[in-house]
This record gives sequence, C-alpha cells and structure tokens, in this order.
Amino acid sequence: MTIATRNRFIRLAAGIALTLSATAVVLIIMILVQKRLPAGMPGMRQLPFVDGFFLTPYSARASIAAIGIFPIFSLAGLLYILFAFEKTQTIEITFFAACLFSVSAETFRLFIPYYQLWQNAEFLSVTISRAVLISRIFMLIALLSSGIFTTGQTVQQVGPSIFLLAFFSFSLSKAVPFNSGNLASNFFIAPGYGKMVMIIIIMMGVLAVLSYLIPGKLRAIPEYRQAAGGMALFLAGYLLLATCDSWAFFAAGSVLSLAGGGLYLDRLHRYYLWQ
Repeated sequence: MTIATRNRFIRLAAGIALTLSATAVVLIIMILVQKRLPAGMPGMRQLPFVDGFFLTPYSARASIAAIGIFPIFSLAGLLYILFAFEKTQTIEITFFAACLFSVSAETFRLFIPYYQLWQNAEFLSVTISRAVLISRIFMLIALLSSGIFTTGQTVQQVGPSIFLLAFFSFSLSKAVPFNSGNLASNFFIAPGYGKMVMIIIIMMGVLAVLSYLIPGKLRAIPEYRQAAGGMALFLAGYLLLATCDSWAFFAAGSVLSLAGGGLYLDRLHRYYLWQ
C-alpha cells in the first residue's frame, strides 16, 4: 500500500465518519425531542458493581451522549492523521487509522433507543450489537497489529493484513451467541459468556500496550514507551465510553480517550519526524 493509496482510504474513512457524526447528532436530537428514551433502565448495567454507587447513577442521556461522541473522536483522529502523517510512510499509523475508523461503528447503537428496540424487533437489536462487537474486536486487533507488524512487515502487506483482520473479527463475532432479551442499560445486547468476552478484550488491550512498551525499552525508543502510555489511556477511556450509562463515565472516558489518543499520535509523529 503506497502513501497515496493509504491517504485515499483515510479520506474515505473520514468521509464516512463525518456522515456518521452528522447522523449521530441528528438521532440524538430526535431521541431527546421526541422523548424516545426509556422511562427506566432498559436492561442490566454492563458493569454491575457500579450500580448504587453515588457517583455513577444511571442516565440514559449519558449513554446516548457517549455513543454520539465516538464518531466525532473518530473523525478528529482521522483528520489529524491525514494532515500530520500525509507524507510519512508508517505502518503503525495505518493500523491506528483503521482502529479509529472502526470506533465510529458505535453510532449504530443509537438506533436501539431511536426505534425503541428494547420493546420488539429482536433481530435488529441483535444485528446492531453484533456489528458493534465486530468493530470492537477489529479495533483491538488493529491496535495489537500496529505494534507487532512494525517488525518484518512490508508496506505492501498492510492492505491484505487489514482485510484479514476484518475477516477474523467477523468470524470471531459470529462464534459469540447473543440473547435478544439480554439488553444492557447502554443500548447494547451483552454477548453470551460476557465475562469471558470481557477478559479476552482486556487481555488483547494489555497485549497491544505491551507491543509498544517492550520494543520501546529494548530499542531505547522513548517515543514508543510514551505511545504505549497513550494507548493505555485511550483504551481505558474507550472501555468507559463503551460501557457508559452515567455522566461520570462519560466525563472520565472522554478525557482519557482524547488525552490518550492525542499522546499516542503526538509521540509517533515526533518519532517519525526525525527518521
């Protein structure tokens, strides 16, 4: 994949993220104006240990706000990559751009409150949740690949690698069962074996951070170590926003995601600036 080809794909991804951002804003306004939010929690909280804690009371508005901010973060990150790395040949940033693009798929969760799918339309709610799970798996695999594939990976192999990652994410998601009656409070049907899925997701996130931290230490690259810290903050923020059903989660997740993503991109840009 040449730089020109990569930039074209990023422009296309940014265009889709822009469309999803506008869609999210319109859907949120319509949900609020037409009072389509449930009177109470539509399901169990994805993080049950926060239930009853005074800092994390349930808020359906916080959930839709968190969903709406995903495509905006995606668009901002893609635009930064497009301009800051426009002439920089880097495998890491190509995978991270794919990661950012997948984040915008969280927008589809807004259709659950908009169409009030907790009342009926089980097939649609399961389809939306499965699509979101695919995007989450792909995001983590892309992050992990961004650190691993920098060693021994040629630029021409990046495109096929991303396609294989997408196919693997789809196949893995198909193996996870979904129960349409298991809707979570943040408008997402929790997959079967939820704890196991969560453990796997967390392990993949840890491995993604280590894929930058270890080479940074072994090769004495401070920017890589700092990028690992940024990735850890980004993933922590993403986890809070993905499970968000309170304003405390929304605030903390937004700050961590923005700070972590910004730190990661800034340190990679600083590293390649002097290469």
